[in-house]
Amino acid sequence: MKDSTWKVGKRILSYTKPYGGYLAGGLVCAVISVLLSLWLPVLIGNAVDQIIGPGQVRFSAIWPILVKMGAAIGVSALFSWMMTACTNTVSYRTVKDIRDDAFQKLSRVPLRAIDGQSHGDLIARVVTDTDMISDGLLQGFTQLFSGVVTILGTLGFMLSVNVHIALVVVVLTPLSLFVASFIARRSHKMFTAQSSARGEITGVVEEMV
Repeated sequence: MKDSTWKVGKRILSYTKPYGGYLAGGLVCAVISVLLSLWLPVLIGNAVDQIIGPGQVRFSAIWPILVKMGAAIGVSALFSWMMTACTNTVSYRTVKDIRDDAFQKLSRVPLRAIDGQSHGDLIARVVTDTDMISDGLLQGFTQLFSGVVTILGTLGFMLSVNVHIALVVVVLTPLSLFVASFIARRSHKMFTAQSSARGEITGVVEEMV
């Protein structure tokens, strides 16, 4: 099961090779966006440090920090949008290529191969399952890029501020990854059963209802 799942994953990822430039662009945009978003709390802390007490606020030092905060927010939002655009392009073009190959395959196979299988199941695989692949690629790339950069960037900022807190994060991060992997492995069987049931239901609706 693991080998077949890995082969399917590699085959799906092979469709993304023509769009490696978009993936690289999305990764660069994710790095810039996340680093700026992580820099924002540091700027907020610097601004708070200029408030000494009642009536003792260094406005001359706060205004430049506010300008930096506004620039960081604007640039971070821009590169976040660009990252989303890159990952959307990769996901939707990949699914288009998969569907094109599927239609070409269906046009070449003997007619008895199509008649011997539920038409509803074929429709579910070509339409619904490819939509799920698109959603999976979109969420996977977006969360992978932003998640990895966020973890590394957070560790870098925390090491520069407090080494002890950074060590706690280093210990807890592998634990969270283990829990996520455990949940993913246990839910894979249910996902497979859901896809099979969806194909049967689609077949009944398409052919009988």
